[in-house]
Amino acid sequence: MIDQSGGVGGLGALMRLDPDDPRIPEHRQSRLGLQADEDRRRPLWLSGDPEVLRLPAIGIVGTRRPSAHGLAAAQRIATLCVAHGWLVVSGMALGIDVAAHDAALDAGGATIGVLPSPAPGGVRQGARQLAARVVERGALLSDRSPGTPAAAWSFVTRNTLLAALCDGLIVVEAPEGSGALITAEAADGLGLPLAFVGAPFGSVTAAGGAAWFARANELSLHLVERRAPHLLTDRATLQAWLSVCAASVYADDRARELSLQRSGGAPPIGGLRGAILQRLESAGGAGLAEGDLLDLSRGAEAALPAALTMLAAQGLIEQRGGRWRGSEGAVLRSRA
Repeated sequence: MIDQSGGVGGLGALMRLDPDDPRIPEHRQSRLGLQADEDRRRPLWLSGDPEVLRLPAIGIVGTRRPSAHGLAAAQRIATLCVAHGWLVVSGMALGIDVAAHDAALDAGGATIGVLPSPAPGGVRQGARQLAARVVERGALLSDRSPGTPAAAWSFVTRNTLLAALCDGLIVVEAPEGSGALITAEAADGLGLPLAFVGAPFGSVTAAGGAAWFARANELSLHLVERRAPHLLTDRATLQAWLSVCAASVYADDRARELSLQRSGGAPPIGGLRGAILQRLESAGGAGLAEGDLLDLSRGAEAALPAALTMLAAQGLIEQRGGRWRGSEGAVLRSRA
């Protein structure tokens, strides 16, 4: 439902997304507590494109006072996430957040900025230009009512909302007491893949993250069900961790599909993946190059590699000779 107040502060119309809005993926609805059997049913307030909520997303968070190493790491990681088809989520704060948003946008990707209260009031001074870029290519989002002023507690809820919007979270640099560690706790509680960036020896700005990482790894040795966080040191470790995130998204989707199959229904695959399946089915054995599918992403080209990877992981498509085809024997269920 679109709020009739129209444009706000040059950031476009403020939209209300109710708990059952189909643009919120099911696995995120459960994390947000938006399902009918949950107590927390606050709507989300959004400026920008609500369709970006469908995209696979990685959160990148950290301190407002990063080192040069931390800033460079945030920029490089955000750029690589976009290259691998992930949307970047962060909190619009100074430091690591801004570096992640800017790098994602500069790389041609989409990004979501999570605010302590809806735009324009929730946008801090000095961030209006970045906010306008985010709205143009992604969205600004809050679960506070319009006009609610930002308070200390609303930054805590902002951090937990940020975690719920992600399929994996990266803490780049976080001192003791950092709000980024609240986001890490929330992500860990949701069972999300979690990663920390390796820091220079003795780095004070990363001390909180290092301590959290050590405690979490120690606990994972004793608790079988606890997922150990990953340490990111280079491009290869990031790519490996992103594969874990993609597998986790697929596992969530597959679990819901099996549950529906047991209850007598099998859901069609919609969105970008459904459109890909439909086109590949029409192409037949000749298959299509990735460039032949770019128009399906409707301007969010960075989402295409992730969609192809997830469909291949499901065994629905395969790549041979540089061309994508429907897998032999696969049942291509798509929704127009």
